[in-house]
Amino acid sequence: MTTKEGCRLSSSSLMEQTPDKRSSDVQGLLFRRSRSIAAEWLRMLAVTLVLGILYVWRGGASLLFLLIVCGLLMGWGLLLQAFGPRRFTITRSITPGRPVAGDSLLVDVQVSFATRLPVPWMIITDYWGGGWHRELLFPGFRRSFRYSYGLSEVPRGIHRLYGSRVSWGDPAGLFTGESRLEARESLKVLPKPLYTGAGLPESSRKSGEMLQKRGSSGGEAADIRHYVPGDPLNRIHWKSSASKGALQSRVPEKEEGRMSCIVLANCPEDYEIPFSALSPRSQRDKANPAFERAVSAAMGLLLSAERSGGYVQLFTGGWPEGMARHEGLGKIPGRVQDMLTEIMPGGTRSLSRLLEDASQHWIPGMTVAVITGRLEEEAARTLARFLVQGVRVELYYVWDQPAPQPESAAAGALKNQNSADPRPGSFRPAAGTISGSLARLGARLYCLDQSAAPGWKKEGEVHEFPGKPTLG
Repeated sequence: MTTKEGCRLSSSSLMEQTPDKRSSDVQGLLFRRSRSIAAEWLRMLAVTLVLGILYVWRGGASLLFLLIVCGLLMGWGLLLQAFGPRRFTITRSITPGRPVAGDSLLVDVQVSFATRLPVPWMIITDYWGGGWHRELLFPGFRRSFRYSYGLSEVPRGIHRLYGSRVSWGDPAGLFTGESRLEARESLKVLPKPLYTGAGLPESSRKSGEMLQKRGSSGGEAADIRHYVPGDPLNRIHWKSSASKGALQSRVPEKEEGRMSCIVLANCPEDYEIPFSALSPRSQRDKANPAFERAVSAAMGLLLSAERSGGYVQLFTGGWPEGMARHEGLGKIPGRVQDMLTEIMPGGTRSLSRLLEDASQHWIPGMTVAVITGRLEEEAARTLARFLVQGVRVELYYVWDQPAPQPESAAAGALKNQNSADPRPGSFRPAAGTISGSLARLGARLYCLDQSAAPGWKKEGEVHEFPGKPTLG
């Protein structure tokens, strides 16, 4: 027979928890445990002393019976604390083995120990980084048993099990014993892919829409890019490499057909909630944080590129400037998925700087998917410059901002927008906003905020994608 109790894991506490803090918590628990043992014996000795004084003073069979019961309880408590369960072995298995955010996990626990005494009850508490789970067991004469518990709606991140505490005692709970087991187990929960209406960013480009790389001249330079580890030797362009002082490779035909670059902003300022978008306090814990939606969108784009066999680049902060987090064809490496599992909105580079760094690696015909929380004027100006140069841009955002323009221009934009037909599958922005200005330049928009407009609520929902994604 078992009784379960636990608390829900939270994303913020999981990310902020550190092993050093957990070590100090364990030391504090040990100190409190020593005080608890002393308090148990002092309490029982005080009761026994009072009963002894009353028996000497008044006598009587009832007081004698109570004295005998107190003696038996103290004897049983001494045996439990001195010769209680020892040599604990706890084995855990967690399914599924490669979970994604929002999944419910099943933790199967197998416990064994050694003792010569019957154990009336036992409590096993697992301390996770962002919560705990407590299991009440009644072993009796059993020395091994098995139980399971669930973790519901586990958020993205690395979940660590810092240790376990096993408590036992007499039937009345007057005397208890305890054992602490250290653990260094961890579980990675991947971001849940979010597929928009477009699925995969548009990658093929018509003739005349090829990206004009800065500093390049002639048609031959448009088919050359920086060398990527793994490129065969027969694709290295030695003449261009000698002139630029760095290895250059020819763009293969497959890359010319399907290519995309994903730029994920992770600067904290990009995910600050605008005042106009603040929700009531009672609903803030229920909302999915904007950065989580952005990471899910990035994962969805990567998996879509993997399914189609397209060439994809990934740029985000927290990496040496000017270098991509991932660049290649085919299956997405596990290290990239792990990076998206651990990434936090703590970057130091703005979205505008990320775009400038990524543009050095763009290939003619590539579609650029930009993922951010809020649209800022500086990043919008950079995107507008690229759009004017002929770059195909897909913008994934959560909050829009008013565009810095006169009222007359805003009125004209509203009139033009009402008369224009939006592209199928894209979000129609409001007039006088940054997204509206970028849309008029040719950007394709996808709003990740499910409460932005009633007409597109299903645009950014998570849904099943044909086939099984490669998550591992």
